[in-house]
Parts: sequence; structure tokens; C-alpha cells
Amino acid sequence: MRIGHDRIRGFDGLRAIAFLLVFISHKIFFWHATAVGSAGVWLFFVLSGFLITRILAREREEIERGLATFRGSLGRFYLRRTARIFPAYYLVLAGVSVVSLIVPVSYFGTWEKIAYFFYGTNFLVGARAAWVGVFGHFWSLAIEEQYYILFAPLALLVPRRHLLGCCLAIIAVGLVIKILLQASGVQQISIDVSSPVNFVLLAFGGVVGLMSQRRVPEALTGGVMQAGTLGLFLMLPLALGTVWWVWPILDLLCGVTVGVLLFQIFQGQRSWVVAILESAPFRSIGRISYGAYLIHPLIHLSAAEDLALSLGLDNKAATATRVLAEFVMTLLVAGLSWHILEKPVISWARRVTGRAPPAPTTQVQSSKLPGTAPVAE
Repeated sequence: MRIGHDRIRGFDGLRAIAFLLVFISHKIFFWHATAVGSAGVWLFFVLSGFLITRILAREREEIERGLATFRGSLGRFYLRRTARIFPAYYLVLAGVSVVSLIVPVSYFGTWEKIAYFFYGTNFLVGARAAWVGVFGHFWSLAIEEQYYILFAPLALLVPRRHLLGCCLAIIAVGLVIKILLQASGVQQISIDVSSPVNFVLLAFGGVVGLMSQRRVPEALTGGVMQAGTLGLFLMLPLALGTVWWVWPILDLLCGVTVGVLLFQIFQGQRSWVVAILESAPFRSIGRISYGAYLIHPLIHLSAAEDLALSLGLDNKAATATRVLAEFVMTLLVAGLSWHILEKPVISWARRVTGRAPPAPTTQVQSSKLPGTAPVAE
């Protein structure tokens, strides 16, 4: 089944799940919080790799057919990624910068600002082997941006038939580097935020994206199997997240599970699991998940917890009240960001980079290569 130019149903729902995992891990203390939040980030990575690799594969196919140029395709890709990522990100940084002129902001000194503004937060965290307060989640955004900068030119330069091999090579290099870092006794946090180590998950998503149209028995991609794979993914951080000797490979276990799930959802677009993921709550949160991910650590409503305590609620109920208030506020802010800023800029970028369909010709044959359909952002 070829999706063509349509969005892939269910993927917004997966984005919602990824954000919810991260949000819960940052707002509620429990022993498995780190693993749960990390699983959400790993889901984002594999999903991004899946989508981005398919987009670049299609662009490379058009280059080979003489319908596009390397420079034009690379420019289109970067403009669309910039329109999707930069506006909300730099708006948050601008807002924090203004606040810092009035009141002190922790972890917002000169070196921190340089790291945040130039997508180097993971380098900063790795060098210090310590998180940077409410800005710690920027490390994952830095990883993705670095991957786009390095992978996009490579994907557009190499022949389309070698793109799968390039993804596999990135995976191999990343795994070797991870093994060497582990053997060298580098602190775990520095390994966890390493660029090549996390590139493994993005490249693995690319492998799945390139192979996603290879047919398998429908029994393996139906709703029951999708639910089982999703359940396994959610169970892994809860079952193994505090087992110290499992942690170095937990990202790989979760990443492979996510890859299988993406393949199943792509193949089984009409399943009941996809229908749930396409329901209004999941799809709506997924659509604004980027803005929600950006802003949620900065939203603290301790007043809601104090009010709940003053009304006679116990500590657990008061904490739940605060978390719920912060969740609602996060969605409100992210929703405003999406409708007022992000969506208009994305639409503008699509108009600017849009191309008229090529005129029919008898001399250029259409080579519909597997896994090259464009996808939603």
C-alpha cells in the first residue's frame, strides 16, 4: 500500500504519546521517571528519522530523474525544517532572555546561552556531565538539528539505491562509538546525550522508513499486533528502567520496538489502534507536541498546589492538581503558538518551496522507488 502524498494516519497520536511520556517524567517524581521520559524522546527520534529519510529519499529520486537539483532540494529541505523548528524555539529563548533582564534565571549564563542559541545543549550537558535545569530538554532538539545538518546533504548526494546502506553505516558507527565510550568509563549522562550515539535511533527510523512499503502478512500489522507492540514499548521503561545494567541498551530495545510499531502502523492504516491514535485528543496534542515539548519545563504553577492544600486536599491530590493545571496551561500556550506562529510560518514555507508538477514526458520514466512518498511534517 502506497500512501502517496497523504499524511500517515496515527503518527500525530504517537507524537502525543511521546510528549505525554516526557511531560509525566518531568512533572511527577517516581523511580522510573528518567526511563519513561527517555522513552518518549527515543520515540521522537525514531519517528523523525522515519519521516525525514523518506522526504530526502523522494528528493533524491527526483534529482536522479532530472526533475530537481541538489542545491534546490537541499534549500527546500532546510527552509522547511527551519520554518518548522526555529520560530517557536527562538521565541522561547527570546522570552527567557527578556525575563533574565528582570530576574536571575538559573543556567542562563553566557556559555549556556551560546549552547542554547546554536543547538549545542547536548555538548554542554556532555562536557559537564550534568543537566542544565529547565533547559535540559534542549539536548534532544540539538541532536535532531545536528542530524539534519549532516544527514540531508549526504542523503541528497549519494545514489538513492545506497541510502539504506548509508543509514546502516551511521548505525554501525554510532554503536561502535557507544561501546568505546562505555568501555572507557565515560559518565553515562555524557553517553546518553552523545550525537553519534543518538544518531543510531534517527538512522534506524530511516531504515524502517525506506523499508516500510515491503509487504508482510496482514496478520503482523493489524490492530492486535500494533497494540501488542505499543504495549511492549510502554512496558520496557517501567520494567527495565531502573535496572542499571540494562540502561546502556534500553534505548536500542525501545528504538527497535518503535521501529516495528511505525512499520505496522504504516502498513495497517485502517486498524482500530490507528483509529484511536487519530481520535481528536491524540491528534490535537500530537499536532502541537513540538511547542508543548519546548515550553512545558518552564511552566510552574505551585500556586495551584498551594490552593489545593488550603482547601483541605491531601498532598497527593494537591500535587495532582498542580500537574493538571500545568498540563492544561502547557497545551494552551502550545496551541496559541501553533495557530498564531508555527502553522502560518509552515504554510508560508510550503508555498515558497512548492513546485508545479512536471509536464508529462515520454523520455523520463517514473521510477517509483519504495519508501519515497512525502509525509507530513
